[in-house]
Amino acid sequence: MFIVELLVAILSLLLQASSASSFPDGVLTATEKLKIEKESKVESRVKVYQAASSRIHRTIQSAISNSEFSTLPSNLELWTALLEGSLQDIEANLTSKKKPRPLINYEIHLRKAIAATRKSRIVIPIDQLDILDSYLARAATVHKKIVDMLFRR
Repeated sequence: MFIVELLVAILSLLLQASSASSFPDGVLTATEKLKIEKESKVESRVKVYQAASSRIHRTIQSAISNSEFSTLPSNLELWTALLEGSLQDIEANLTSKKKPRPLINYEIHLRKAIAATRKSRIVIPIDQLDILDSYLARAATVHKKIVDMLFRR
């Protein structure tokens, strides 16, 4: 019994350590990477994912409001890479039947961020609308999977 518990703990630590390294460069700041690697509970890592998502989403909204559309595709790529990577970590490590409050807050944040970005479509140049729509579709897919996790549909 002890050996099984030890193996589960070691596997959990390996999965957790690899979770921060599974993100492409530039997605997480050094501080965020350190926090993710340090946290053993997925609930705590979700808070870091939400903070990182907020940071990147503010950059996206700032680029849109300042008409700096050339940076938009790279920032959208960073954002969706973060969302998809965080989803993988959450799916692999969330074990409790009761859904943690940080996950609920993350879902709310994603819903609002996706809606705000969709609302910004009217100022995006036509040649970049397809790019924006493809990234929003990826973000919406992640959001839907988190909603499904919360409500076990």
